[in-house]
Amino acid sequence: MKKFVSVFALAAFMACGAAKAQFVGTGAENNGNANEVDSLRTVVGTLSKQVDNANQAELDQKIWKDRAKYFNIGFVKQSLTSKDDYIKYKSEAGVNITWGKTYYLHKKPLWGMVKIGLDWSWMDFNYVKYSSVEEKFAYDDDFGDGNGFGNGWGYDDPFDNGWDMEEDEDYDLDFGCHQFEYGMQIGPSITVNPIHHLKVSTYFRFQPSASIMLLDDEVYYGFVPFFNFGAAVAWKAISLGVEGRWGGTKYHGVSVDDESDGYDYENEDMDASDFVDTFRQRMRTKSFRVYLSFRF
Repeated sequence: MKKFVSVFALAAFMACGAAKAQFVGTGAENNGNANEVDSLRTVVGTLSKQVDNANQAELDQKIWKDRAKYFNIGFVKQSLTSKDDYIKYKSEAGVNITWGKTYYLHKKPLWGMVKIGLDWSWMDFNYVKYSSVEEKFAYDDDFGDGNGFGNGWGYDDPFDNGWDMEEDEDYDLDFGCHQFEYGMQIGPSITVNPIHHLKVSTYFRFQPSASIMLLDDEVYYGFVPFFNFGAAVAWKAISLGVEGRWGGTKYHGVSVDDESDGYDYENEDMDASDFVDTFRQRMRTKSFRVYLSFRF
């Protein structure tokens, strides 16, 4: 259809020139010819504007509506800190998958290039394997009380580091240390389209997640309210982004009681509590993600 309109506009423009060259006269005849030429020019101008609008509408369709959904695959660097045991786990490898859509809140871009939207990720899966353990008994940004002084272990000097164990190879990792999380994300985003198919976006999202951890022979589970802040650069269907993620909660923990080895297993009065220990522990997670996104 656009090609037909363009051809018709070109033909009308040529007709204008031919009409102007053919009709040469004086008086009323010339005025009539001039009016016809002006009318043809008006038609050509209108058709050209329609073609431009159709091209812009098609470009907007490809930039905004056809690229609203996203599927992210990323690398995760993460740390897990126990606020009760003063132990920090550092990740060896991690991966995340996010799938969602951006719902733009207005049809036309502000200033011809900016759109505000609401991101909803209906799936966010995160897995991390921890390999190194750091244990501290002194004040630390990750372990202390947040005031810079005192640590609850008798060290009042914030520069007194007590003793550290970093990447302790002798630490007993019976089953390894793993963390699985599954959640959803929702939050505002701002996207700028400075030129053609190039888009730059930033966002802030709330991510409620279910978290399960296997730390040696202990299993933890809990609900964690995460917060995400990130940015991405996209060209057509391919996007590259980074984001930070943080959150914490008081986990429920379960472990096998080592002291149960000496029990009489034929005792009928024994129950599950004689073999399993349950406890609670405060933990905080920090993540840094780098991801490749496919928009469609």
